[in-house]
Amino acid sequence: MGVIDDFVSEYERQFDFWDASARMARGLLEAALASSGLRAIVTSRAKSVDRLADKLHARNREKPYTSVAQIREDIADLAGVRVALYFPGQMDEAERVIRATLDVRHDKRFPPDAASAGPRVGTPQTVTAIGEQPPAPGALVHLQRFSGYGARHFRALIPDSRLSAGQDRYASALVEVQVASVLMHAWSEVEHDLVYKPLEGELSSSEYALLDQLNGLVLAGEIALEQLQKAGDARVTIAATPFRNHYELAEFLRSRLSARDVDLTDATLGQVDVLFDYLAEQHSATASSVEPYLDLLERDFEHRPVGAQLADLMLSGNESHYNAYLRAVSTSRHPSSRRRTTVASLKDDAPQTLALGEFVTEWVLLEVLLKDVAQSDDPRLPPLPVLFRQLVTRELITPEQHAELTIMRELRNRVVHGKGVDVPPEQLREAAAWLRDLRLAIERNADGD
Repeated sequence: MGVIDDFVSEYERQFDFWDASARMARGLLEAALASSGLRAIVTSRAKSVDRLADKLHARNREKPYTSVAQIREDIADLAGVRVALYFPGQMDEAERVIRATLDVRHDKRFPPDAASAGPRVGTPQTVTAIGEQPPAPGALVHLQRFSGYGARHFRALIPDSRLSAGQDRYASALVEVQVASVLMHAWSEVEHDLVYKPLEGELSSSEYALLDQLNGLVLAGEIALEQLQKAGDARVTIAATPFRNHYELAEFLRSRLSARDVDLTDATLGQVDVLFDYLAEQHSATASSVEPYLDLLERDFEHRPVGAQLADLMLSGNESHYNAYLRAVSTSRHPSSRRRTTVASLKDDAPQTLALGEFVTEWVLLEVLLKDVAQSDDPRLPPLPVLFRQLVTRELITPEQHAELTIMRELRNRVVHGKGVDVPPEQLREAAAWLRDLRLAIERNADGD
């Protein structure tokens, strides 16, 4: 008992640390999920001192603790984040966002043998709480007809890259992230409090039966939510109907890419909120404006997210479009850009702004030239890697220039998608000069054809 009291006292002194860790992880996940167009309610908490003490005493009865270190190894949910998804069919993509945002060290699925946490009806089985011992022989039990708790749990650290100066100590905090549908989370709260912490004795067989029945209703509700999601997908795919928000744009992209046999569990949509803000400013946030570019997407979505690729295709050769997109990046809610200085936030006469403007202008002029060189009636510019290879084939640039141009494209991507303002101004000016010389060389070589 002294070991438990020592651990609880230590935790009570560290409570603010764990609470801050949970809130920090929640903020990162909330922003990342929203930016990716996933509707969810994200909450956080540090485990209450009283609940922790109750949990430790209950576990100690089964397997006595011998040291504080043993307890520390056993308890992994001192800081917790709960992600309640509106649509359970988005569980795979939510997991991808979590893994991209946090450093996941361990994961677990419920039911343990389920390939996914979606609705299913299981073989009738004896009801026991997760992690509890089976009831004593002769005890009155209920044969469970439904699958029970359906969710995914992750134990994760906050990466150093997500922490600001002075927040280094939070990198050691292990946070438990629980992901389930809004309905499943509500049912699990009721089930957990009644089964794990009965105030008036053990539940009766009829009470277990009612919990099982409620679980069945929740699973039916999840099916209804999935149908609601599909109905929404059908509505937003109507060509002339404007997307009302970036969630609808994300649903449209998921629907259309699925029809093109794109594996969305591995694909990255990226900052869909930025793309939507740009499209809305251009009065082109409709399916008919986005659809023509989907066939031009490269399939390397992990390195080039869907949202970024679509923006690049739509911006090509138009400086005003570039400026509009940079404004959208500057107001992004995504954690990867919120803490960075952006082009729009710099002073107009700042060296960084001038250098960025020079570089972007030269890149736009190069894209305009590439449109002419492509000799196509299609107003859409083909993917840049395709055009670069054509330049080599037609001997308009050398293989060495092609390699350098590929590096310049990576720099361009950093600048346009909100990660390039840390590039020194002199590097941007040198890159702009190199692009200018390359453009003039291409023009000379093309005239020589």
